[in-house]
Amino acid sequence: MIKLGAALTAFLLATACSSPDDLDDLDDLDDLDAMDGKADGTSDWTTLGTGVAYQQVNTGNAIVIAYGGYTARLSYSAAWASELVDAKLGAADVGHIFAVRGPSDPAYAAREIANTKLRAHLATIDDGTAQIYVVAHSSGAYVAHELLGQLHAANRPLLARVSYANLDGGGSGLSNAIVSSLADVSFVYARDPNLSSGLSRNTSTMRALGTAYGKPAFEVRVPGTGCQNGAGWCLHDVVITHRPHNSTTFDLARDYTDFVNRAVTTEYLDPFLVDD
Repeated sequence: MIKLGAALTAFLLATACSSPDDLDDLDDLDDLDAMDGKADGTSDWTTLGTGVAYQQVNTGNAIVIAYGGYTARLSYSAAWASELVDAKLGAADVGHIFAVRGPSDPAYAAREIANTKLRAHLATIDDGTAQIYVVAHSSGAYVAHELLGQLHAANRPLLARVSYANLDGGGSGLSNAIVSSLADVSFVYARDPNLSSGLSRNTSTMRALGTAYGKPAFEVRVPGTGCQNGAGWCLHDVVITHRPHNSTTFDLARDYTDFVNRAVTTEYLDPFLVDD
């Protein structure tokens, strides 16, 4: 009992002395541990700071950074990013994955995600020539734009190797200066042609951003998604998986992690890979 009491006291003292970011890091680590070995690779996931994890999965030099949407846990983003590598990006020399959880509020007002630590780690693995793919779903786009803005200010030449896909997200934080510095950018929405009202929730925003930046929006066209007619939030996840789990709304817990008989969506990556 004495040893248990001492251990408990030490834990409470450590917790009391921890910063909020430290506690968030612990939460993120617990979240990744909960994947129960689902993330295959040559190394374990490493948390780099609040909401950010890294894993090397093979000997490829290229890099993918996957930003989850609002309510997406770190393990969800990690599973989605791993599936993208397995299905498409591994063949494009991607060997390094950064997974980023969704923001704590839809507009990312708290600015809590550790993009600065992601950027610092990126500098240690980047060979200076490899392609970098940034994919951001929903409100995760705001977090991605923070990183792109940091890179534009600190390392603009690197942006010339970044291809960015905004998946049914938003535009806040993006600028002409950033877009013109990127290798490529795509504003992606989804359509189920079997439905009379079969467009993803942020289609109009993607089309408007495409017009504003001179990059026509990219339509992921998937018949038979299982979404109900007019269910824009279900179709919102068609940019993640061809067949979302909930026919009426988004379900990030399953749509980011369960791809059994539900193909991960990769079509929007094809234009980025043409010259690779």
